[in-house]
Amino acid sequence: MTSLGSGVRKAQTLLENLAMILAGIVLLTMGLIIVTSILGKHLFLRPIPDDLLMVGLLNVAVIVLPLAYVERMRGHITVTVTTDWLGPRVLGALRVLGAVAMAVFFGGIGVMVVGRMPGEITKDAYYDGVLQIPTWPMKAVFGAAILLFVARLILSMVDGVRTMLTGEDDIPPSHPNEEV
Repeated sequence: MTSLGSGVRKAQTLLENLAMILAGIVLLTMGLIIVTSILGKHLFLRPIPDDLLMVGLLNVAVIVLPLAYVERMRGHITVTVTTDWLGPRVLGALRVLGAVAMAVFFGGIGVMVVGRMPGEITKDAYYDGVLQIPTWPMKAVFGAAILLFVARLILSMVDGVRTMLTGEDDIPPSHPNEEV
């Protein structure tokens, strides 16, 4: 592997790890919003305004930010009953096929969501509620996370092609699909 390819993979891994940490922070923030709102409601009769809307929006980040990390670890839910008997070259081809399908599907969704952002920014669109939360920030997070995911899928395609050609597969050190 060239030093450029190694540098790209290191940068990708760093971004994925940062996105994973950010997703954890967002998840903790969601819990803090919920707890604070419940306490505010029961102690002061004043919950946090738009608490459910904020938690719903933050949920998007919790779901999409870890996608690239999960792809790197090959942690997506898989059913292997029909592929356990296949050789590594065929599994590499299936990996390429799956990565292409996911890149087209999720990339298409990302393009559509991000494509609406400029219009929403110029219209100053917001969600109905007391705080009038703008619609575009979480769409920007969604788009960035999908971009990171598609970049990882491209690396998965490259790895799949290498497995198809050489018959060798680089499984991550802490493979989450191991049976417990």
